[in-house]
Amino acid sequence: MNHSIKSIAAFAFLVIILLCNSVFAAAESPSFTDKYCFSFSSNIGFLYGTSYEIVYKNSNSNDYLSELQWEIKPLLYFGIDLDYGLKNPINNHGFFVGLGLKAAIPMETGIMEDRDWIEPCTKPGSLTNFSSHENHTKASFLVNLETGYSIPFWKLILKFSLNFDYMYFNFEGQNGYTQHGPNDLYAVLLIPWDSTFDQIPWNGLAISYTQHWLLFNTGMEVVFPINNITLSAGFFIGPSICFAVDHHEGGYTFVDTLYKGFAIKPKLGVFFSLTDKCDIGITTAYHHNFETRGNTTQKLGSYMVQQSIDRAGVAFRAFEGNFVIRYRFIKK
Repeated sequence: MNHSIKSIAAFAFLVIILLCNSVFAAAESPSFTDKYCFSFSSNIGFLYGTSYEIVYKNSNSNDYLSELQWEIKPLLYFGIDLDYGLKNPINNHGFFVGLGLKAAIPMETGIMEDRDWIEPCTKPGSLTNFSSHENHTKASFLVNLETGYSIPFWKLILKFSLNFDYMYFNFEGQNGYTQHGPNDLYAVLLIPWDSTFDQIPWNGLAISYTQHWLLFNTGMEVVFPINNITLSAGFFIGPSICFAVDHHEGGYTFVDTLYKGFAIKPKLGVFFSLTDKCDIGITTAYHHNFETRGNTTQKLGSYMVQQSIDRAGVAFRAFEGNFVIRYRFIKK
């Protein structure tokens, strides 16, 4: 898995370098200097939602054996963007390219809830085990690389994009409690979970979980400038890949390679031009990474215990909002 991540990261880095070299080479041409410019943005924002870790009962079933919900409510971040595109896209057509980076503030972001539906149970299909812990987001990075073509149409600007997004999350479930009742490791026949089960306190680290999301998407954004105000709306869709690692304090590690999924991301934005060079704005988006499915390798220390085919899953759903200050480097 680490080799795959490094290979993809190296490929993405190479693409970025090639695109940047092409942009800088084009920028040396007088015609491009007249039509194009760089812009730099800084932003502060948040994510508010939940990341899901799933184990299915078997490869042919959509029923859950286990589900962990890692809350992100909220997660604050700071970001920067560097873009190269048309100075006056309402009057010209042409390409654009952009690179963005967001880094989150390590913080407690809600709770992590762990549910199990273990068989055999006196009532098949019933919830059997439950636990709740604090969710501490130890680190998170979001990288976006976009490129595309912009076309003026009537009073609108149509932007057709091809994007790559990388999202990294490192969660830790700490403290809290377990609520298993008589459904322990030695139970032969489990009973349905009940809210009256004793809550057994848990102190310290329980589970650490890491997700690497790779999202390839395409879509269109419609931009509508009205005097000093610019409105925008976009929709993006594409396949999703995730590499995830779940480490339990008992020494077991579950390494997931998940590749059967797709994601959508609608976006809205409004910007106000303070000057010809400076804008301020607010953007919002909804990230919906549908259940992405794949395989699991279970390890005890460095030893592989077993492999499970098509039984692992992940999902991600979160609202995003941020406040943006943008400056365009325009020569007059």
